[in-house]
Amino acid sequence: MKRLFPLAAFAALLPLAASAVEIYKEGSADDPQVRLSRYLDNDKRHFSALVELRQLAGGTDPLKMPLEFQWRTADNYLGFGMRDRAEAIYRSVAASGGNAKDVARAQLRLCEFDFQRGYNAEARATLYRIREKLAPELIPDWQDLLARVLMAEGRYGEAADVLLKEDNASKQSPFTRYNLGIALLNDGRTAQGQTVLDRVGTLRPGNEEDLALRDRANLTLGWHFLQTQQGGTAKPVLSRVRVDGPFSNRALLGLGWAELAPQGSRIQKSETPDDKAPESRAYTSFSTLGVLIRPGYLDRDVFDRAGMRSFRLRSGDPDTEAALRRALVAWVELISRDPMDPAVQEAWLAIPYTLDQLGAHTQALQYYEKAVEVLETSRERMNAAMASIKQGRMVETIVRRDLDSEAGWDWKLRDLPDAPETYFLQSLLAEHRFQEALKNYRDLRMMSRNLETWRSRLDGIERGYLTTEKAPGNADELVRRALRDTELPYAGTKATLRLDTHLAVPGRYAAKTAPAAPHLPPLALAAPPARFNGPYERTLALKARVGNLREQLGVAGGAQAQLLQDMATQELEGQRKQIERYLIEARFALARLYDRQQKGELGRD
Repeated sequence: MKRLFPLAAFAALLPLAASAVEIYKEGSADDPQVRLSRYLDNDKRHFSALVELRQLAGGTDPLKMPLEFQWRTADNYLGFGMRDRAEAIYRSVAASGGNAKDVARAQLRLCEFDFQRGYNAEARATLYRIREKLAPELIPDWQDLLARVLMAEGRYGEAADVLLKEDNASKQSPFTRYNLGIALLNDGRTAQGQTVLDRVGTLRPGNEEDLALRDRANLTLGWHFLQTQQGGTAKPVLSRVRVDGPFSNRALLGLGWAELAPQGSRIQKSETPDDKAPESRAYTSFSTLGVLIRPGYLDRDVFDRAGMRSFRLRSGDPDTEAALRRALVAWVELISRDPMDPAVQEAWLAIPYTLDQLGAHTQALQYYEKAVEVLETSRERMNAAMASIKQGRMVETIVRRDLDSEAGWDWKLRDLPDAPETYFLQSLLAEHRFQEALKNYRDLRMMSRNLETWRSRLDGIERGYLTTEKAPGNADELVRRALRDTELPYAGTKATLRLDTHLAVPGRYAAKTAPAAPHLPPLALAAPPARFNGPYERTLALKARVGNLREQLGVAGGAQAQLLQDMATQELEGQRKQIERYLIEARFALARLYDRQQKGELGRD
């Protein structure tokens, strides 16, 4: 016997089934196209994400779509560098009751965009305006960004006060602490700035970025001590820099000059009020420059490598001789590195100068001659780099690898191409002004390639329309198709007839009947259309529009490429002038040594 399902139980399950059904709402967080745009956004494909969102909205104003749609649209507009459109949507979201914390994060991103694009006044005004509405966890990011904006404007005192005011040093990143040290030094609060930089320079690194920051802090602090004639204090600080790193060459140069500078005094105890506990000073396993100047850590005598065994001091001061020899240790190591580095070029001048002071005049002459040769080669390479830039290859080579990337403002230069000018532009490539112009150029190139693809597709459609042979149209078939889709006015009407027995017998009517007047329907031929808008005509219109856009992008791309070329040329011109100054110094020093040798003032080595 079959058991029937109870009706009451079935009725109880109906609400559960209804709740399990997802109700589709266009533009909501669960909309498939919105979810696709989120995926594309996370993949840094902002342009494609915007295309999906614009297709979803159709002709609807984005500000009238659901909040999730507006968030996704604004984030991708900003990611692609379209700041003004993103800001308008963010304001709409804030006015319609969007999450306050998310709105604050969006405003910080807008300020970061303004700062990187050089709109410092706008970024500063916005940051001050949103301060009171920020959540506590966003304060460190706000401090860091505002401090960088103020430092870019040269307002170091205000930047330091911003970073010290909240009394939240433990929540600030090492990069923020480094900026604090720089701001304090430039504001004249020397003791506090030195202490902050010293603690950043002794932090326990957790990754490659921390190592680079640690080296930079030590390099900055060490050269600060050199400039204030405190060589003894500079030496241990510079010795903490890694042997192989982005700042090692400059640190080696400073180590040599620190031996010859007045020794000064050591770093004093911390005077920074907001530092609660000292950082760990434990050394890690990587080598530092201190290894190069500590006895017993060299494979062989550095003076053997340099061909410098015996020297004769003119002054006879053993302390001076020892200091000069220690300076040579760092500089001899430095000249074995890339001669295009300005620090290496300066070392080529410092070594013969030191040898001359030690009384090794013949070797000083040899090193000055070698320095002239190295500097001449460097100048030739610099000229080749400038020629490469003027030919327009530099910018295209840099962006070639990521030419189709849609990252927009989020795009980062991942590596440098192997080109003559690349090495000389490392410092320029790290600056916001060059990076942002490079992003603009790369985006213009990407959109140009996109339009080129569409132009090729439209050309294919046009060729297919012109070359395909079509049979002439059949009028009867066209009428048949029209009637097939047309409903007759009396279709389905049924006429019912019945016999009426009450009517009289019809009489006779002999008069002649006049024909009824013909009824002519009020029809007239329609005028031919002024312009037929079929597939072929629409293709031609789109081609014209694509051609116009390509021309505009070409003009904008050329202007942006010229801007990048001008910045690179200006940078290389400054470096070439520095090389020429070094050449002049080397030649004058060489001429003076030859003159003294002719006069017999040098004696025998």
